Amino acid sequence: MTLDGSAIPIAVEKVALHPQHKVLVVVPDPELRRSVEFALEAEGFRVDSHALLAAALQAATAGQMVCSVVDENAVSGRSGIADRLDPVPRPIVLLVDRLRNVPETTSQIAILTKPLLGRRLVDTVVALVGNEPKASAT
Repeated sequence: MTLDGSAIPIAVEKVALHPQHKVLVVVPDPELRRSVEFALEAEGFRVDSHALLAAALQAATAGQMVCSVVDENAVSGRSGIADRLDPVPRPIVLLVDRLRNVPETTSQIAILTKPLLGRRLVDTVVALVGNEPKASAT
């Protein structure tokens, strides 16, 4: 407030912390997908979200992602999860119900167990992509 009691107008602008970082989200459950989208967008990430892995991989923007968040339920079948994740942009945050469903040996895959509490998802994505934008291939 000013001395005469009038309010000082304040312009509030959301600053995108990671505006160049696009994250691919593949989660079949609509409520969980919206929650993941919200958490990442609140941190300034741009999100390309899909319910099905096949649709996500066919999206024109799939190759432009700096990270992918994939729910194990989007990867059909009980064995060979690592093989089905091969075409997914790396690094990957794999959301699992139980640790016994973890892929055997995979590189650039961080595993988080559901439910996602607190900032675990955002902190994991930030750690994986770092603060620098992914260099574009031109």
